[in-house]
Amino acid sequence: MTDVPERVVVVGGDGEFGRFLRADVLPALGVEGVRSLERDVPREAQEPVLAAARHVVVATPLAGYAERACELVYLCRDVATPSTLWLIPSVQAGVWRALTATLSIVGNPYLSAVFVHPMYGPNGFRATEPEARTFQNVLTARHEGAAHPISEELERVAQAFRERLRIETSHAFDPEEHDRITAYSQGLSYCAARVMFERADVDAAVRERMPDLHHAFHANHDLIVDFLRINAYMPQVAAAFADAWRRTAQTGVDDLLVAFATADAALNRGAESPIPTKWYEQLRAAASP
Repeated sequence: MTDVPERVVVVGGDGEFGRFLRADVLPALGVEGVRSLERDVPREAQEPVLAAARHVVVATPLAGYAERACELVYLCRDVATPSTLWLIPSVQAGVWRALTATLSIVGNPYLSAVFVHPMYGPNGFRATEPEARTFQNVLTARHEGAAHPISEELERVAQAFRERLRIETSHAFDPEEHDRITAYSQGLSYCAARVMFERADVDAAVRERMPDLHHAFHANHDLIVDFLRINAYMPQVAAAFADAWRRTAQTGVDDLLVAFATADAALNRGAESPIPTKWYEQLRAAASP
């Protein structure tokens, strides 16, 4: 990505994560002159921007992500030089299925795609934090156009993240594995967030005891609600948490942590999550005796 800085387009670049990419991540990788492209730009104006892009990073909200990404494939159907789509949602499997099918239908040999979940964000991105080990890129899949192999490109990008941001890239999980594992960690922490959203007394107690987590959950309210709804593995996680929460007095932070720990033990059997998140780790630490 760093070899063609003037041709990077962030779709949804004016959103919170898009701004984070443009202000913090891409400049640290040596990328300059990034273009932002929003959905309200007329279709006829989007096409030339995308046609000139070497890299298109899709940073739109989780709700509607797959539909927007598929739309972009059709907008890029006539590109005549290599172009890479970077798909970065926190729920990967549905996007992967929809995009690979759409890319096959369109059949442009110059279009390739990378499916990756950045496990960090604007509400937690300091290398000195105890949870910094959770910051990683989880690359779950790729789709290579016949005229656009991307193995060397992916290695260059991974190396840039490693050297400049101390962020590793994992290739250990496919999209389905990713969604199941993150449901058991990220999704479980979001079950605690949902209690905060629904109970003003619990919300106030969390704000007092864990202000950083409280701020992050509220800053990501829509993402959390969408993740709980879209990740296919969340029903079992939500059921485990709800059962554990019902068996407490349901009165404050301590009960929330007990419910979290009980559900965590049931889902993860005491093992470390292969894909932990910052807020999952913080809740796990706070729930430890």
